[in-house]
Amino acid sequence: MSVTQYVVLILIDIVIVAGISIGVGALAPRVSARYLRSDAFPLAKMSWESPAFFRSLRVAQLTRVLPELGATFGGESKSQLPGRTVADLDHYLEELRRAEWVHWISIISWVPLTFFNPWWITLLFAVIVISGNTMFLLILRRNRHRLTALKRRLQNDT
Repeated sequence: MSVTQYVVLILIDIVIVAGISIGVGALAPRVSARYLRSDAFPLAKMSWESPAFFRSLRVAQLTRVLPELGATFGGESKSQLPGRTVADLDHYLEELRRAEWVHWISIISWVPLTFFNPWWITLLFAVIVISGNTMFLLILRRNRHRLTALKRRLQNDT
């Protein structure tokens, strides 16, 4: 295979991965909120997820660097807390779950490449896609766990 053919293949791969990710992001705001009211797998909290875990990975710094594109396709931005009532937090938690599902699905967008790529290009895309989405998943999971704790405190105060 020539260099030009590899370049074309990589460009096609970029279109496929980006297309899947954009498609998932565009469809996500249309998913009913009733599917987003619980932390089913893979959203369930893992035993090792603690404030110290997220601090050790410097997730707060990632939050300041990475873009928030939740409102791009009709969803809601998650850059600010919409309110401090239990109902506001429930709505915000649904949006965090929606975003987390987008990134969990996007994290496997490299899989179709296995059908026509050399193994090393597939591996390269897998590493890039998994790494990129994992950063966003860490932010979303940290925020969801923090908001769940805040909601619990608000419910206990009432």
